[in-house]
Order: sequence, then structure tokens, then C-alpha cells
Amino acid sequence: MNVKQQKLVRIICAIIALILVASLLIGLVACDKKKDPASDADNRATKTDAGEETPAPAGDKIVNIGVTNVIGSLNPLLLDATEVNKYAISLMFLPLVDLDSNLEFVPQIASEITTEDNLTFTIKVNPEVKWSDGEQVDADDVIFTLLKLTSTGIGNVSMGLYSIFDGWNESGYLPDDATLESVPGLNKIDDMTLTLTSTTPMPLTSFLNTYARYMHVIPEHKLNQLSIEELKTTDWFNHPEVVSGAYKCYEANMEHFASYEANPNYYLGAPKIDKLNIKVVQGNQLLPGLKTGEIDFIQPTMASIPDADHEAIAALDNVQPVYAPPVTNQLLFINTKSVPDARARRAINKAINRQQILDGFLNGNGEIIDGFITSYSPYFDEGVTPLSFAPDEAKSLLEEAGWTQDRPLEFKINSGDPTFVKAANVVVEQLRDVGIEAKITTLDIGSLLEAAGSHDFDLLAVQYTMVPVDPYPDINWLVTGTPEFQNWVQYSSETMNGYLDAVRATADGDTAALTKAYSDIDKLVQEDVPVVSLYVISPLGAVSKRLSKAVPSPYGFLLNVHEWDIE
Repeated sequence: MNVKQQKLVRIICAIIALILVASLLIGLVACDKKKDPASDADNRATKTDAGEETPAPAGDKIVNIGVTNVIGSLNPLLLDATEVNKYAISLMFLPLVDLDSNLEFVPQIASEITTEDNLTFTIKVNPEVKWSDGEQVDADDVIFTLLKLTSTGIGNVSMGLYSIFDGWNESGYLPDDATLESVPGLNKIDDMTLTLTSTTPMPLTSFLNTYARYMHVIPEHKLNQLSIEELKTTDWFNHPEVVSGAYKCYEANMEHFASYEANPNYYLGAPKIDKLNIKVVQGNQLLPGLKTGEIDFIQPTMASIPDADHEAIAALDNVQPVYAPPVTNQLLFINTKSVPDARARRAINKAINRQQILDGFLNGNGEIIDGFITSYSPYFDEGVTPLSFAPDEAKSLLEEAGWTQDRPLEFKINSGDPTFVKAANVVVEQLRDVGIEAKITTLDIGSLLEAAGSHDFDLLAVQYTMVPVDPYPDINWLVTGTPEFQNWVQYSSETMNGYLDAVRATADGDTAALTKAYSDIDKLVQEDVPVVSLYVISPLGAVSKRLSKAVPSPYGFLLNVHEWDIE
């Protein structure tokens, strides 16, 4: 990597670590404790003070989506890294593009995004998309959104990714008073076209996935009089006057619910469902909610259904269970300063019976891989055979490495992941069987990610979901290390950096070359073992049989939300 690329990697790595912490903590801030309308008039039946059920308003078609993560915010300028946050915003404010279940990018606000040199990206706004008050969505709206989204005063922690664009500072921010004329990398071509120019080449796929999917356009004509501070703190987005999406929120409590009503002027057609609620519940409430009909839909990556409830959900007459493709990786990070010999790290991999854990704790709903690329990705290479469970080989590797311990390895895990809390105890026993002592420490997710960022662990496990069509940004920050910057596991390898450069240099659409480059990365991870993929989860979603056209999917499940209907 050249100096500019190394600097960019350090910025991206630091920012993404902050995103992971902030996005999972932001929803924990105390919110207005309003009554959840999704459990009152917006439910199909509610109870009066006397305990008698009363029906929902006549004629209303109502759908409840169950999630197990708090919403965070409905302000697109404060968009974080959580799926719930993104999709709750997408209902009202469309992104430039989105990704569908076939891993293809689908136009939303942008009808087309192109590049001829992987530096300048031309964004054409879809002339069919209108704001709900009839105003045209145009290039000025996109420019206004971009200037405010990346402003220093908004301070969105994920903006470090914008540092590669011409005119943005090394932290990815613009001054609060930035204008179109003051930013050299941002240009308006005409009323419906703009360009954004990077100082470092990137594939079109990375631009679409990293930037276009997460730029939810807001209406300049309604918000241009607000200051940066007002844009950051306003509750306008909780009940906006105009939207571009299929629904408009009318009441919300970020810890508990967001309630939406249909936008009759949606450019793809008025939604058939009159009201839609996102309901934040505990995982153990999902099964009862599906059974009683209080929950109609569960998207696989926005709600964690306890493994113990899978069979019961499959047995429900009123529900269709849907297992998503393997997408979420349960990664075991190994601090390479604590375990500096790659042979000892390979021994850790070989000591763990990963298939037994997958079968025993997830009923086999997933797969075992080494590295990062799952079978859901177009770049999956079947030739990367996972290391097998081989405790005797693990003992030999430890002997070769001269393994000794003066204390147990500190193994930090997420207290909010009950399935892995149980699985971790099996991992510890299997490590002990080959001569490695480890001690489990359970932490809430925020504390766990803080420990990861400060390298305060020997072993650390956390679930990680990479976008299968563009895994490069995540892999890059997980395994790129330099003397100036250390990733979570404090791993660095010039060979690995070369493989990552090969990914970056590959032409768009060259699937064979990308498969080869990612295969090289996975094989090196298998050899050096900075991380172990314990298993990849095929998460469970569910949908009420009374709903039509609604399909749980890791990506793009809301693209046809206007077509959802109640049979």
C-alpha cells in the first residue's frame, strides 16, 4: 500500500470501530416514554380498562414488524451501522440505491450511478421520484443531504469513509458552512445530475455499497432554513411533513416502537397496508407474538430468535419460517500479541469442533468456513476447505510452538448472545482438552467492542455480518495492520496487504479475479489465523401467512413494501 492508502486504512479502521460502539449504544440513551401505539389502537385488538378487547379501527390494514434492537434514530443524518436503524429510515427517506435479495443494486433516488475512471461517480436522479407533497426530488436535494450529512456539526461517526473525496478533511467532514462551490469534489451538472470525485480509485460496487446505500436523501425545500444544530436535534424526522418513501412515521419511541402510516403519493404506488409498526421486543417475546398474531413479520438480521424457539415457530400453523442464506459470521478474534505464534493460533482452530457446535446449538442452520467469504457471496471459492477438528494435530502444533501459559487466556464474549454464551463454554472445554486454558468474561456489546478496539483481550467473539457482494471494506479494516495502526487483533502482513490491493485493483464485474483474490485472503487467514470463523449463521425470519408479497430476506425486503397485503 502507498502512504495515502495506509493513512486511509487507519482512518477507516478507527472510524468503523467507533461506529460499531456508537451504533449499539446510541439507542440506550433515555427516550420519551410515550405509550406504544403498536400495543394500543394500532394493534388488531386491544383491551379496555375493564379487560375487554376492542377491535382496531375498521378498514385499517395493520402490520407489525418485530425487532430485537432499539431503533436509534429516524434522522438520516444520524444514520448508524445497525440494520434496524437503516430500514426504519428507509421506509420514509429512500437511499440512492439499495441491495435486493439477489445481491443486485436497485435504483431508488438515483436512476443510475456510473463511473468511467473509478474516481468520478455520476449520479442521475430518478425523475419519477417525488416528495409526498408533489415536489420533484432533484440534484439539489442530494447535494443538500451530502453537505449536511458530512458536516462537522452533525458529527456522524461513520463519515471517516468520506475522507477519500476531494474537499473533505482527513476525518471525512466538511465545515458546517460548506457550499457546493466550496467543495471541489462535488459538482452539479444539471437539475437532475451531480458528480462526486474521489482522490483514490474505488470499484463502482464499493461506491454503491458503502456510500449510495447509506445516503438517505432529505428534502431541501423543507429543511434548508434549519441550522446544523437544529438539524441534529430536531424531532421533525419522527413525524415528517414530507417523505419520499412508502410510509411516514407519526409517532415513535426509539427504545420501543415506531408507527407509520401509508404515503398515498408514493411514486411506485400507494401501499396496500394502511399502517405499519416496528415493535422492539425481547427475543423471547417473538414466538408468543407470532403465535398470537401480534407480530406479523421478522426480518432475519433485525431480530434474534432464540435457537430454542426455532422448532416451535416452524410448528405454527399461522406462520411461514424462512431461513436466510448464511450471512452472519460468529468470529473468534485472537490477539496476536497474546498468541504470537501462528502455529498456536492454528491449534486453536483445530481444537474446536465447529461442526458439533453448529449442529448442537443452531440445529445445523449455517455453515463452517475459514476466513470471511460465505457461500452466499458471488466470490465464494469451494476450494477453500475448512480446517478439520483435529485435537491431536492441535497438541502437536502447540508442542512445536513451545506453548506455555502463566495465566488463562481472557476470553471475552457478548452477554446479549445467549446461544454463544452456551457455545463458549464448549469452546473453553475443547481448548482445555488440548492444553490451552481460557477464562470467559461476559460483557454487554458496547463494553465488548470497547475491549476489542483497545486490544484488551486474548480471545474475543462477536457476530459480524459482511455484505456478500462487497466484503472488501470490512475485511480491509479487520486484517490490515501497519506499524502506525493496529487492528483489533494487532495483525499485520505484507502478503495480506498485497492481496487486499489486488481486490482494490480488480475491474468491476471481474468475478473470477475477485474470487481468486478473496480466496487468497481466506487461505492466508487459514494459515496465519488472526481470526477463526466459528460458524456462519443462517438466521431465521418469519412471516404471517395472512401477509402476501412479504418475504423475509437479509437484503431488500422493503423494496416491495408497497405491495404487501393482507389476505
